[in-house]
Amino acid sequence: MDDLARKIELLKTSLAAAWSCLARSSTSAADKRELRAQARRCSGELRRCLLIAAARQTREHARALTVHARRTLPRPDLRFLSAEAASETGERAVNRL
Repeated sequence: MDDLARKIELLKTSLAAAWSCLARSSTSAADKRELRAQARRCSGELRRCLLIAAARQTREHARALTVHARRTLPRPDLRFLSAEAASETGERAVNRL
């Protein structure tokens, strides 16, 4: 797990904890103000991190597509039969029937 993924998980956990504390009726008004401010900061940072992760994933996907596009397929080995060979092949097919 890279640093960005760890940061996203940490922000999710912090945000969940802030909302959990806000839900308690025993939390004072001053604490609720601070928790709401913390939740706003975490939400903003989480949104920023998720955008970075999405951009990184898009870049990796685009890179994979370009690598795939650069890959060349082997040329097929096409052998064209001469008219004589084609007629012989046709005669053999008719004789088998």
